[in-house]
Amino acid sequence: MKKNREVICAFAAWVLSACFFMSCFMIPGLAEKINSLGNSNMLVYGMSLILFCLLFVVGMGIAHRHEVAGKTFPENVKARKTVFWLMLFIQIPFWLLCISGETEQLGSVAAKYGWHTQPAVIAAFLFLAELAIFFWACQNVCFPEKDGEWIIRLVYAALVLLVFYSMYTPNIFGRGELSDAYHGHAYFNSVYNIYQGMPYTHNVTSIYGHYGLFFKIPMELVHGDFKAFVAMVAGIGAFAHICAFLILELLVKSRVLRVLGALAVTFPVLGMRGGFYWQVWPHRVIFPMLLFLYGAWILKKELCNFWTAVGGYLICLLAILWNTETGLILTVAWAGMLISRFLSVGKIKIRRLLWLSFAQFAGMAGAVFGAYGTVNLYNILKHSPANSFDDFLIPLLSGSYMTGVLHLDMPTEPNAYMAVITLFLTGTALGMTGWFSGKERHCWQKEFLFLLSVGSLGCLVYYINRPAYHNLDCITMPAAIMAAYWGQRGIEFIKNEEWKRFDSLSLRHVTVSGVGLICIVAVLAMATGTVLQFAQNSKIKENYHYVQEFEDFAEQIAAVVPENTPSFGINVPEICSMLHRRTECFTMDFSDMLVRPDSLKELKDQLEHAEVPGAFTGKSSMNIWKRNDPETYRWFMDHYELKETIPFYGEKFLYYIKK
Repeated sequence: MKKNREVICAFAAWVLSACFFMSCFMIPGLAEKINSLGNSNMLVYGMSLILFCLLFVVGMGIAHRHEVAGKTFPENVKARKTVFWLMLFIQIPFWLLCISGETEQLGSVAAKYGWHTQPAVIAAFLFLAELAIFFWACQNVCFPEKDGEWIIRLVYAALVLLVFYSMYTPNIFGRGELSDAYHGHAYFNSVYNIYQGMPYTHNVTSIYGHYGLFFKIPMELVHGDFKAFVAMVAGIGAFAHICAFLILELLVKSRVLRVLGALAVTFPVLGMRGGFYWQVWPHRVIFPMLLFLYGAWILKKELCNFWTAVGGYLICLLAILWNTETGLILTVAWAGMLISRFLSVGKIKIRRLLWLSFAQFAGMAGAVFGAYGTVNLYNILKHSPANSFDDFLIPLLSGSYMTGVLHLDMPTEPNAYMAVITLFLTGTALGMTGWFSGKERHCWQKEFLFLLSVGSLGCLVYYINRPAYHNLDCITMPAAIMAAYWGQRGIEFIKNEEWKRFDSLSLRHVTVSGVGLICIVAVLAMATGTVLQFAQNSKIKENYHYVQEFEDFAEQIAAVVPENTPSFGINVPEICSMLHRRTECFTMDFSDMLVRPDSLKELKDQLEHAEVPGAFTGKSSMNIWKRNDPETYRWFMDHYELKETIPFYGEKFLYYIKK
């Protein structure tokens, strides 16, 4: 009876917060009012999460008082069966609508997936057959307790190698799509600026954080070579997956679900995308997975103390330095987990709670200002003024990023993000149930799932702000891990034939079993997608791995453009790095120039004082210059004339000389 309150309170909080979320976007007057206040997606998302937590805590508090008074929630067998079957069958129309609308979403490459290229009836029949075989095996096949662990390790190792292979895409022109050129340049430009010794300034920075500092020494060791940089990125991506596999080892007992979970974790890299998108993979996943692994390890091994808490904040400091947005979110999640852990055991002592809260605020401040100080220490060593705090927080305070052209409206039709948010809210609610348990011992799984859920809900703001389909990849790894964990309850339900004894099961047990079955289906679907789509994606990646044409093109540029020629624009730093040349021009990346258009005025000053009377750029970059700063663009056209045009993969690279 006591456990039923958790399910009822969580469900009520979810329904009310979901209604609030959808109403804010679907009621015209309300939507316009919220939109006038700023980024409507972020505001509504944040308010909905806070509302869920408040409703759940208030509901649990009321239920707890009723139980103390001797009142309990009534049990009803028909109600339990209704909840169970409704929970399962409502998934069918929801996911059918999600899949049918998959190809229409911005940034989606789903049209090439097998379930869209083949007749829907055949795809559905084959997947149902796979489910039937899987559930039959769960019920009838017994796996030895200890034998076969080496097979799982072998699967992990094979997946890590495949991830590295898939992420090593040095020929960024391989697909011939402009989006690849924009994404590659946006990520690499600041790395090459830092490699060349430039400080972080107001107009020479990156909207993705100060990750260039991490690459500074490695890039110097390889003389700024772009191919080596891509290998580093692929290595970071592979390491993020190693962290995910280790979390599965710590959290999930079922070996079947560990294997399926590992395959599901790799779905975005091996199954979904034929190209690359470093801004998400590995940029927004490496530090979340590192912190989650660290948290799982110290919680399971009961090593949580002052020094391990400081270790967590040190990881958060590095995360803020790497990507400001993600790092700040992880810092809040880490502090929240430590406070939640205190609230989950024994009676709460107000003085200790206040002291602990103060310590966490100090830890968060230390992480934020430690990262801020590191950036400014680097600037001072480069004889440059310290950055303002506003510049450090870019793009969080940038109107172009938060409410301008990079902003997209939130989808309100059935969408995968809704299921992901619901999944992480279950983990958040599970963690908060400990506040009302009165237990004397910690439950490390609850505490870890709370950390995983809060951190992932925070990381999801990248998708919420700009709900392009591929941006949802930023939380695929923790979602697959959590689904594998809940899936264990589904396997127990099947293996023990618990549907035969509904009368003896509590509402909570039935609900958790239903969630477990849904999660099994999700993990199995993602694992299947990884296996089926990998061959096709490998075919697409062949051009990305074929570097010879890129190298030949770089040599062609070297024959036309003299060394030390001022060079700027989309993919120009990549070409210069292949030739081991300096760009001699240092700007904001042209892909995101609308965030800092004043950077073009600095470009004009750099060209005026350049030693070599020429310029190397591209047609796309000149169009961006013209759009963002027409005045300095006219100055350039008045003082330079085009000498050579070198076409490559649909782009035209331009060599100018002074008139």
